Amino acid sequence: MPNTEETLRECGRWLCHSFDILKAIMMRLIFALHATIAIVRIVVTKGDYWYLLNMCGVNFLLIELIVTIVKRKGKEPKWFSPCFFLYICTMIPPIWFLEINRINVKLGITPINQTEGDELTSMIEKGLISKANLNDKTDVVMRKKLLSLSVDDWVVAIEVTFLMTIIVGRWMLPKGKISRSALSQLLLVYLSLASDMIDLLSIFQEDKVIKNMDMVYSILAVFSWSTFQFSLNLVATRGRNFKLEPEPSNQDLENYKEQTRRNGGIKPIQTVCQKICHSELPSIFITILMQDLPFLVLRLIAVIHFEIQSYTTIFFTCKNLFILFLQFYRLWSICMEHVDQDDPIDKDALSISQRAQPTRESLNAQLI
Repeated sequence: MPNTEETLRECGRWLCHSFDILKAIMMRLIFALHATIAIVRIVVTKGDYWYLLNMCGVNFLLIELIVTIVKRKGKEPKWFSPCFFLYICTMIPPIWFLEINRINVKLGITPINQTEGDELTSMIEKGLISKANLNDKTDVVMRKKLLSLSVDDWVVAIEVTFLMTIIVGRWMLPKGKISRSALSQLLLVYLSLASDMIDLLSIFQEDKVIKNMDMVYSILAVFSWSTFQFSLNLVATRGRNFKLEPEPSNQDLENYKEQTRRNGGIKPIQTVCQKICHSELPSIFITILMQDLPFLVLRLIAVIHFEIQSYTTIFFTCKNLFILFLQFYRLWSICMEHVDQDDPIDKDALSISQRAQPTRESLNAQLI
């Protein structure tokens, strides 16, 4: 009988490892495929095969897959995800090149590449575009419009699918033993962050902004910086269990203080540091430094300096400002919860002393 139970346990462990390995392989192949499509699009747009050097990131992603299968049996690290980091590092250069190329084409700085013209010609030959609609007078104009729409569609599609792939990847590869409720909460947080990032890139629709290359580089740099928060597993807002707790009586407090003196005192600094590390303070700091604060600065510059008056930009500016105030208020409230310099009390030890008090009273009664 014990041998049968042990065999069943081994089979269950093998199935769990196999399922984790299957998910790891599937998601990393999706990452590699999406990055390859973006890199190929750069080569088609620029007409230069040197951009294929970005495929080094895809190779590193496949190497990381082998390490994950052999060393970690498909499990993800606790605090940092190498596969998300490599995927983000591989996708950022294509997004930069495609966005800058789209802006230069829109401003007329960069002429339409011959490769794009060949692509349009092949679309006409395959019947995807009717040649009758392109007469001699409107041939050049229609070509420019179609190519402009094609570039815009490709850039937007790559950016949106980039963020959606990260969210799906986090869904398929949750960190540690995370519950379904916490995972759903994490995915909702990621959707909110992704919508904010996409709206930041929509500032490129303003002509006043794209004419200033410093602002363009700043927006792309902040966007790239904010995407790295997805490689950290601290962004999820941890759930809090709220319950009513009776306030300890004065006698219990005196008994706890007397017990603390006998035990040589407690270590309030170590206790506070442990509580802060296990709280949501790290995730709040990451969200402030990697998204809310830099996004607010860029949007204020766009609204005040470049006089952008679009409703979405003004709305998201107010949203970032309001969220920033709420985040700082949350930081203050957590610090006030865990740091009480006047009377540091360990509630866990106090509850233990409260449970031990009836036992001592019953023993005294038996002795009497």
